[in-house]
Amino acid sequence: MDSAATNNNKQRDRSLSVEDADYSINGIKGKYTGEINQDGKPHGNGSFVRCNGSGMTYVGEWNNGGRVKNGAYYNNGRLVGNVVWD
Repeated sequence: MDSAATNNNKQRDRSLSVEDADYSINGIKGKYTGEINQDGKPHGNGSFVRCNGSGMTYVGEWNNGGRVKNGAYYNNGRLVGNVVWD
């Protein structure tokens, strides 16, 4: 493999990420921090903090903007519960 092809593969393997990006899921507005896909949707590991002042935060895995696999909800830093998404 030539060096240009190697560099292109390395760039594709790097995940993109954002910090405190406005995001809405199921009508709930908040801030997302974590990995995103090429379309800017949560994809990989990340956290979502609700903007309603409740202190509720979801931390877990995302796939193309939706929550998947394992995650956890926290309220003001304290674990509220774990969840497994299909």
